[in-house]
Amino acid sequence: MRASAAIGLAVSVLLTACAGKLDYVRPSHYTVPTNTKVIERPRDAVWNTSVPELGKQFFVINNLDKSSGLINISYSGDPERYIDCGRIISYVKNARGERTYDFAGSRAQMNYEVMDPGNGLFFLDRRMSLEGRVNLVFEEVSPTHTRVTANTRYVVQRNTTIRNISNQQTTQSHSVSFNTGGFGEFPSNPQGTPTCVPTGALERDILNAVR
Repeated sequence: MRASAAIGLAVSVLLTACAGKLDYVRPSHYTVPTNTKVIERPRDAVWNTSVPELGKQFFVINNLDKSSGLINISYSGDPERYIDCGRIISYVKNARGERTYDFAGSRAQMNYEVMDPGNGLFFLDRRMSLEGRVNLVFEEVSPTHTRVTANTRYVVQRNTTIRNISNQQTTQSHSVSFNTGGFGEFPSNPQGTPTCVPTGALERDILNAVR
């Protein structure tokens, strides 16, 4: 066999041995979170109980105004409990074998591989963070009943460092914002439009501290 033919055969075998597929699955179920709670107690009593209880949680109380019945709270950190960004599934096959990465799109940090048939193997370090800004409103429904509503502004940051086998790398950064009952979409790609929706757990955790 001539050298050129042998080289061609080797390249053909190598390309055949390498394969990959990247899929994105959007959030499958979405319901508008319950963000209101009615308590059978006067507003002042609910306020006086709730403020110290909220202070014991991992939220940060930024400001409060008893006369207007407003408490501003923020959360910053791991987004996976509080937002659903679907799932990312990457399948890679090369000389080192087969690997499948299947993880929540809202996971705080994930290292994985992607095989691009035209450009080869890439290594990704993907990081997600969430800042939730919550207005907690206390309203007097009657002298003995208080309605408490949690309205959240979600700010989601995604940073991805992409490195090829030659150790060349680039970083992509994107941010989306949405409110309670809404959703945010990152820039579209061939796999779809990465979408994040609230799970309702942030509003629920805050309202559980209100008594």
